[in-house]
Amino acid sequence: MTVSASNSPGNSPGPDLGRPSPWVLPEDGIVDPIAVEIAATGARRVALTRTERLLAAARILAAGHPCTEISRRLHVSGHTARTLAAQLRDLGPVPDVWAPANPGAA
Repeated sequence: MTVSASNSPGNSPGPDLGRPSPWVLPEDGIVDPIAVEIAATGARRVALTRTERLLAAARILAAGHPCTEISRRLHVSGHTARTLAAQLRDLGPVPDVWAPANPGAA
């Protein structure tokens, strides 16, 4: 069987209600930093857990890009991109994880 672009996952002609997206993986407690990087740069579409998607959105926003860039790079709707940005705002500033390891660095 040949899979063409028209019938590959994520290219269905209408809403795929009732079935999970093939691009959203179940949470497994492990973050794949390479998948996050690929998604955040927009190099190609990659399946992510919800946590990885949030981390990729954080990288996009940290680089100074708007929500529209989250939408484009992560292949999500504008509403989902704004929701991810709001979730990140609710988390507050991320502390510098290297500060305790390098107390003399400034």
